[in-house]
Amino acid sequence: MALAGRIGAAAARLALTGRGGGVRAASHAPALARLVPAWPRGGRKQISHVPDYEAKYRDKLLQRARERGAGSIDELKQQLKQQSKQQQQQQQQQPTQQTKDAAPGDDTGARERRPRAAGLPPNVKALNDIMRVELLESKSSEEVGQIWNAYHAGRDGISAAIPGGTYRELAQVARRNPLFVLPLPRSEGVEFFLLQVDFHQVHFTSLLEYKTDPAAARPYLTLTHYTDLLDSKDVVLMRGEIDRHLDPHSAQCLALLMQQFYVSGGPEKRRLLEQFNQNPAEFDYKQLVDAAARL
Repeated sequence: MALAGRIGAAAARLALTGRGGGVRAASHAPALARLVPAWPRGGRKQISHVPDYEAKYRDKLLQRARERGAGSIDELKQQLKQQSKQQQQQQQQQPTQQTKDAAPGDDTGARERRPRAAGLPPNVKALNDIMRVELLESKSSEEVGQIWNAYHAGRDGISAAIPGGTYRELAQVARRNPLFVLPLPRSEGVEFFLLQVDFHQVHFTSLLEYKTDPAAARPYLTLTHYTDLLDSKDVVLMRGEIDRHLDPHSAQCLALLMQQFYVSGGPEKRRLLEQFNQNPAEFDYKQLVDAAARL
């Protein structure tokens, strides 16, 4: 079976929900200029082992430049830089309004006293702001997952209830391997996406966009993992917020592929993940695509 068919069939079996309609950009996702690669507790550095996609995909870059009215790849880069500056200016103006939206009717003091999401940036809603956690105390982990996915069923994006053991392994592996690339099937070949694990969030961007201009690379998908019930219910609740340039099915595929390479895909996939992070000179993109086809 082709890569697209294998991933599509597996994603359909995964406990993820995604709905159509106008998928919206993640309002709380930081600019990728600050995330890729924002190496934990270290200085900023570029990913030297990502291949030169500007040369390999010159024709596609020129096509994208023409679509945006640019006369050259350099002009396209300038447009993307300007777009990144505008996005950063908008993000600087958003936090106050986002806080009001998260807690309508509260006074300023009450908003400041609201609990922060454990291990997440301060502008991410706490789990109790999304659903009443106290009502889940008498529920089993399976019931909690069903309630969580039912809540997101009519909303944009994807969701999942992840078993505690699975998430603990994911977090442990991600601490050693915070970056990776995933091949997403397209009508013509595959499109590579770069991911970065940032504590309890995972950010995905187009590798082509990143190589064109890291500062302008958009967050196509942000997975947020709520660990509030990890100890009491042995479950982690995930929600994925999608940029309008990515559809829910593609987001499901990326989430499934990440799970395969970080947790459940076997020694060959784990070897490629570790090689990308720890021995990048030997990393082979063809082996990556072949491994992704073997679900």
